Amino acid sequence: MSVYLYDGSFEGLLSAIFQIFARKSLPVNIVDTNRHQPGFLDELHHVVTDETKAERVLRALEQNSDGRAAELVYKIFLSELPQIEMAIFRFIKTVMDHRQSSILGNYANPHIAEALRIEKMIGREIHRMHAFVRFQKSAEGIFYAAVNPDFNVLPLIGDHFAKRYADQPWVILDTVRHYALYYDQQTTSLIGTDHPILQQLKPESIDSEWRDDKEDLYQQLWVSYFHAVNIQERKNTKLHLRHMPRRYWRYLIEKKPFRRQNMTIYLLRSSSLRLMTVNQSNTMPEIALNRATR
Repeated sequence: MSVYLYDGSFEGLLSAIFQIFARKSLPVNIVDTNRHQPGFLDELHHVVTDETKAERVLRALEQNSDGRAAELVYKIFLSELPQIEMAIFRFIKTVMDHRQSSILGNYANPHIAEALRIEKMIGREIHRMHAFVRFQKSAEGIFYAAVNPDFNVLPLIGDHFAKRYADQPWVILDTVRHYALYYDQQTTSLIGTDHPILQQLKPESIDSEWRDDKEDLYQQLWVSYFHAVNIQERKNTKLHLRHMPRRYWRYLIEKKPFRRQNMTIYLLRSSSLRLMTVNQSNTMPEIALNRATR
Protein backbone atom coordinates (compact mmCIF):
# COMPACT_ATOMS: atom_id res chain seq x y z
CA MET A 1 0.00 0.00 0.00
CA SER A 2 1.71 3.15 -1.23
CA VAL A 3 1.87 6.05 1.23
CA TYR A 4 3.52 9.29 0.07
CA LEU A 5 5.15 11.48 2.72
CA TYR A 6 5.75 15.18 2.04
CA ASP A 7 7.00 18.15 4.08
CA GLY A 8 3.60 19.77 4.69
CA SER A 9 4.04 22.57 2.16
CA PHE A 10 1.80 23.24 -0.83
CA GLU A 11 4.74 22.73 -3.20
CA GLY A 12 5.58 19.48 -1.42
CA LEU A 13 2.06 18.16 -1.92
CA LEU A 14 2.13 19.02 -5.63
CA SER A 15 5.54 17.32 -5.91
CA ALA A 16 4.03 14.19 -4.38
CA ILE A 17 1.12 14.28 -6.84
CA PHE A 18 3.57 14.72 -9.73
CA GLN A 19 5.44 11.64 -8.53
CA ILE A 20 2.20 9.65 -8.26
CA PHE A 21 1.29 10.46 -11.87
CA ALA A 22 4.83 9.60 -12.96
CA ARG A 23 4.65 6.20 -11.24
CA LYS A 24 1.11 5.61 -12.59
CA SER A 25 0.03 4.00 -9.32
CA LEU A 26 -2.81 5.09 -7.05
CA PRO A 27 -1.78 6.01 -3.50
CA VAL A 28 -3.47 4.77 -0.36
CA ASN A 29 -2.66 8.03 1.37
CA ILE A 30 -0.65 11.26 1.11
CA VAL A 31 0.48 12.44 4.53
CA ASP A 32 2.51 15.24 6.08
CA THR A 33 5.67 13.63 7.48
CA ASN A 34 5.06 15.26 10.88
CA ARG A 35 1.61 13.67 11.15
CA HIS A 36 2.35 10.22 9.76
CA GLN A 37 1.63 7.16 11.88
CA PRO A 38 3.48 4.13 10.45
CA GLY A 39 1.46 1.12 9.34
CA PHE A 40 2.72 -2.46 9.18
CA LEU A 41 1.97 -2.88 5.46
CA ASP A 42 2.76 0.65 4.33
CA GLU A 43 5.06 1.13 1.35
CA LEU A 44 6.52 4.54 2.09
CA HIS A 45 7.64 7.02 -0.56
CA HIS A 46 9.47 10.06 0.80
CA VAL A 47 8.90 12.99 -1.55
CA VAL A 48 11.48 15.73 -2.01
CA THR A 49 9.85 19.10 -2.67
CA ASP A 50 10.57 20.29 -6.20
CA GLU A 51 9.14 23.67 -7.18
CA THR A 52 9.61 22.94 -10.89
CA LYS A 53 7.43 19.83 -10.66
CA ALA A 54 4.88 21.72 -8.57
CA GLU A 55 4.64 24.44 -11.22
CA ARG A 56 4.14 21.78 -13.91
CA VAL A 57 1.15 20.39 -11.99
CA LEU A 58 -0.40 23.84 -11.65
CA ARG A 59 0.23 24.61 -15.31
CA ALA A 60 -1.46 21.36 -16.35
CA LEU A 61 -4.48 22.23 -14.20
CA GLU A 62 -4.76 25.65 -15.83
CA GLN A 63 -4.54 24.19 -19.32
CA ASN A 64 -7.14 21.49 -18.70
CA SER A 65 -9.80 23.59 -16.96
CA ASP A 66 -11.32 27.03 -17.22
CA GLY A 67 -8.31 28.56 -15.46
CA ARG A 68 -9.67 28.34 -11.92
CA ALA A 69 -8.50 24.86 -10.97
CA ALA A 70 -5.04 25.85 -9.72
CA GLU A 71 -6.41 28.58 -7.46
CA LEU A 72 -9.11 26.20 -6.23
CA VAL A 73 -6.50 23.58 -5.29
CA TYR A 74 -4.58 26.17 -3.26
CA LYS A 75 -7.71 27.24 -1.38
CA ILE A 76 -8.61 23.62 -0.63
CA PHE A 77 -5.10 23.00 0.70
CA LEU A 78 -5.43 25.94 3.12
CA SER A 79 -8.55 24.37 4.65
CA GLU A 80 -6.29 21.91 6.55
CA LEU A 81 -9.18 19.45 6.78
CA PRO A 82 -8.43 15.80 7.61
CA GLN A 83 -7.42 13.77 4.54
CA ILE A 84 -7.39 16.96 2.46
CA GLU A 85 -4.35 15.70 0.52
CA MET A 86 -6.32 12.78 -0.91
CA ALA A 87 -9.25 15.07 -1.71
CA ILE A 88 -6.88 17.29 -3.69
CA PHE A 89 -5.38 14.28 -5.48
CA ARG A 90 -8.85 12.99 -6.45
CA PHE A 91 -9.80 16.46 -7.71
CA ILE A 92 -6.64 16.83 -9.80
CA LYS A 93 -7.02 13.32 -11.22
CA THR A 94 -10.61 14.09 -12.22
CA VAL A 95 -9.56 17.28 -14.01
CA MET A 96 -6.72 15.52 -15.82
CA ASP A 97 -8.89 12.55 -16.80
CA HIS A 98 -11.64 14.69 -18.34
CA ARG A 99 -9.50 17.53 -19.78
CA GLN A 100 -12.53 19.78 -20.31
CA SER A 101 -12.73 23.50 -19.66
CA SER A 102 -16.23 23.03 -18.23
CA ILE A 103 -15.22 20.33 -15.73
CA LEU A 104 -15.64 22.62 -12.69
CA GLY A 105 -19.31 22.97 -13.59
CA ASN A 106 -19.89 19.23 -13.29
CA TYR A 107 -21.54 19.16 -9.86
CA ALA A 108 -22.59 15.54 -10.42
CA ASN A 109 -18.99 14.43 -10.07
CA PRO A 110 -18.41 13.74 -6.35
CA HIS A 111 -14.77 14.89 -6.40
CA ILE A 112 -15.64 18.19 -8.09
CA ALA A 113 -18.59 18.71 -5.77
CA GLU A 114 -16.39 18.06 -2.72
CA ALA A 115 -13.81 20.59 -3.90
CA LEU A 116 -16.44 23.26 -4.53
CA ARG A 117 -18.05 22.59 -1.14
CA ILE A 118 -14.72 23.18 0.62
CA GLU A 119 -14.12 26.31 -1.47
CA LYS A 120 -17.45 27.65 -0.26
CA MET A 121 -16.43 27.02 3.35
CA ILE A 122 -13.17 28.89 2.75
CA GLY A 123 -15.09 31.75 1.16
CA ARG A 124 -17.32 32.12 4.21
CA GLU A 125 -14.29 32.22 6.50
CA ILE A 126 -12.62 34.89 4.33
CA HIS A 127 -15.81 36.97 4.44
CA ARG A 128 -15.90 36.72 8.23
CA MET A 129 -12.26 37.77 8.48
CA HIS A 130 -13.05 40.83 6.38
CA ALA A 131 -15.87 41.67 8.80
CA PHE A 132 -14.47 40.67 12.20
CA VAL A 133 -10.85 41.88 12.15
CA ARG A 134 -10.43 44.65 14.74
CA PHE A 135 -7.22 46.69 14.66
CA GLN A 136 -5.61 48.39 17.65
CA LYS A 137 -2.98 51.07 17.31
CA SER A 138 0.38 50.58 18.96
CA ALA A 139 2.61 53.30 20.37
CA GLU A 140 4.88 52.80 17.33
CA GLY A 141 2.01 53.60 14.96
CA ILE A 142 1.51 50.03 13.77
CA PHE A 143 -2.04 48.67 13.77
CA TYR A 144 -2.37 45.19 15.22
CA ALA A 145 -5.18 42.60 15.11
CA ALA A 146 -5.46 39.03 16.36
CA VAL A 147 -7.68 36.37 14.76
CA ASN A 148 -8.35 32.67 15.31
CA PRO A 149 -9.85 31.40 12.04
CA ASP A 150 -10.97 27.82 11.49
CA PHE A 151 -9.01 27.66 8.24
CA ASN A 152 -5.59 28.98 7.23
CA VAL A 153 -6.95 32.01 5.37
CA LEU A 154 -4.31 34.65 6.15
CA PRO A 155 -2.65 34.25 2.70
CA LEU A 156 -6.05 34.93 1.08
CA ILE A 157 -7.01 38.17 2.86
CA GLY A 158 -3.85 40.25 2.37
CA ASP A 159 -4.98 42.03 -0.81
CA HIS A 160 -8.26 43.13 0.77
CA PHE A 161 -6.64 44.78 3.78
CA ALA A 162 -3.73 46.20 1.77
CA LYS A 163 -6.24 48.06 -0.42
CA ARG A 164 -8.50 49.09 2.43
CA TYR A 165 -5.73 50.28 4.77
CA ALA A 166 -3.07 51.24 2.25
CA ASP A 167 -1.92 54.31 4.19
CA GLN A 168 -1.00 52.60 7.46
CA PRO A 169 1.24 49.68 8.52
CA TRP A 170 -0.59 46.75 10.09
CA VAL A 171 -0.14 43.22 11.39
CA ILE A 172 -2.77 40.45 11.54
CA LEU A 173 -1.74 37.56 13.80
CA ASP A 174 -3.19 34.06 13.49
CA THR A 175 -3.14 32.90 17.11
CA VAL A 176 -3.94 29.31 16.11
CA ARG A 177 -1.09 28.81 13.62
CA HIS A 178 1.35 31.28 15.21
CA TYR A 179 2.29 33.41 12.23
CA ALA A 180 1.18 36.80 10.95
CA LEU A 181 0.43 38.88 7.88
CA TYR A 182 2.48 42.10 7.87
CA TYR A 183 1.96 45.17 5.66
CA ASP A 184 4.64 47.89 5.63
CA GLN A 185 2.68 50.31 3.38
CA GLN A 186 4.35 48.81 0.30
CA THR A 187 4.11 45.03 0.35
CA THR A 188 2.47 42.29 2.40
CA SER A 189 4.47 39.38 3.75
CA LEU A 190 4.01 36.40 6.06
CA ILE A 191 6.13 36.56 9.20
CA GLY A 192 6.78 34.26 12.14
CA THR A 193 6.25 35.05 15.81
CA ASP A 194 10.01 35.59 16.18
CA HIS A 195 9.86 38.59 13.81
CA PRO A 196 11.02 41.88 15.44
CA ILE A 197 7.65 43.50 14.74
CA LEU A 198 5.74 40.93 16.77
CA GLN A 199 8.36 40.96 19.49
CA GLN A 200 7.96 44.71 19.70
CA LEU A 201 4.16 44.59 19.87
CA LYS A 202 4.01 41.74 22.40
CA PRO A 203 0.88 40.33 20.72
CA GLU A 204 0.33 37.62 23.31
CA SER A 205 -1.48 40.21 25.43
CA ILE A 206 -3.97 42.56 23.75
CA ASP A 207 -4.32 44.64 26.93
CA SER A 208 -0.60 45.17 27.44
CA GLU A 209 1.11 48.55 27.59
CA TRP A 210 2.22 48.70 23.94
CA ARG A 211 -0.98 50.44 22.81
CA ASP A 212 -1.22 54.03 21.69
CA ASP A 213 -2.22 56.61 24.31
CA LYS A 214 -5.57 57.30 22.63
CA GLU A 215 -6.39 53.66 21.81
CA ASP A 216 -8.46 53.13 24.98
CA LEU A 217 -10.47 56.24 24.13
CA TYR A 218 -11.31 55.05 20.63
CA GLN A 219 -12.19 51.59 21.89
CA GLN A 220 -14.53 53.01 24.49
CA LEU A 221 -16.16 55.26 21.88
CA TRP A 222 -16.71 52.27 19.62
CA VAL A 223 -18.17 50.18 22.45
CA SER A 224 -20.41 53.08 23.44
CA TYR A 225 -21.66 53.45 19.88
CA PHE A 226 -22.25 49.70 19.61
CA HIS A 227 -24.42 49.70 22.73
CA ALA A 228 -26.16 52.98 21.86
CA VAL A 229 -27.48 51.74 18.50
CA ASN A 230 -28.63 48.43 19.97
CA ILE A 231 -32.42 48.21 20.34
CA GLN A 232 -33.16 45.92 23.27
CA GLU A 233 -36.79 45.41 22.22
CA ARG A 234 -35.64 43.92 18.91
CA LYS A 235 -32.94 41.69 20.34
CA ASN A 236 -32.63 38.41 18.42
CA THR A 237 -29.82 36.33 19.93
CA LYS A 238 -30.29 33.41 17.54
CA LEU A 239 -29.94 35.63 14.45
CA HIS A 240 -27.03 37.49 16.02
CA LEU A 241 -25.11 34.26 16.62
CA ARG A 242 -25.80 33.10 13.08
CA HIS A 243 -24.12 36.17 11.61
CA MET A 244 -21.50 36.60 14.35
CA PRO A 245 -20.60 33.17 15.83
CA ARG A 246 -19.44 33.20 19.43
CA ARG A 247 -16.01 31.80 18.53
CA TYR A 248 -15.12 35.18 16.95
CA TRP A 249 -16.02 37.22 20.03
CA ARG A 250 -12.66 36.82 21.78
CA TYR A 251 -10.98 39.55 19.71
CA LEU A 252 -14.01 41.78 19.04
CA ILE A 253 -13.68 45.10 20.83
CA GLU A 254 -17.44 45.64 20.96
CA LYS A 255 -17.84 42.37 22.89
CA LYS A 256 -15.74 43.59 25.78
CA PRO A 257 -17.58 44.46 29.01
CA PHE A 258 -19.16 47.90 28.73
CA ARG A 259 -17.87 50.21 31.48
CA ARG A 260 -19.61 53.52 32.10
CA GLN A 261 -16.98 56.02 33.10
CA ASN A 262 -15.72 59.51 32.45
CA MET A 263 -14.12 59.87 29.04
CA THR A 264 -12.07 62.57 27.37
CA ILE A 265 -13.36 63.30 23.87
CA TYR A 266 -11.50 65.30 21.28
CA LEU A 267 -13.60 67.85 19.41
CA LEU A 268 -12.42 69.65 16.32
CA ARG A 269 -12.83 73.38 16.66
CA SER A 270 -11.22 75.84 14.22
CA SER A 271 -8.60 73.30 13.13
CA SER A 272 -7.46 72.75 16.75
CA LEU A 273 -8.24 70.13 19.37
CA ARG A 274 -10.29 70.99 22.43
CA LEU A 275 -10.83 68.54 25.28
CA MET A 276 -14.20 67.80 26.80
CA THR A 277 -15.02 65.36 29.58
CA VAL A 278 -18.25 63.39 29.20
CA ASN A 279 -19.98 61.51 32.00
CA GLN A 280 -21.21 58.27 30.46
CA SER A 281 -23.79 57.75 33.16
CA ASN A 282 -25.90 60.09 31.05
CA THR A 283 -26.95 59.69 27.45
CA MET A 284 -24.01 59.81 25.05
CA PRO A 285 -24.08 63.26 23.36
CA GLU A 286 -23.77 63.77 19.66
CA ILE A 287 -20.20 64.64 18.73
CA ALA A 288 -19.97 67.22 15.98
CA LEU A 289 -16.70 67.30 14.10
CA ASN A 290 -17.59 70.21 11.83
CA ARG A 291 -15.44 73.28 11.49
CA ALA A 292 -16.48 76.09 13.78
CA THR A 293 -17.54 79.20 11.95
CA ARG A 294 -16.07 82.48 13.04
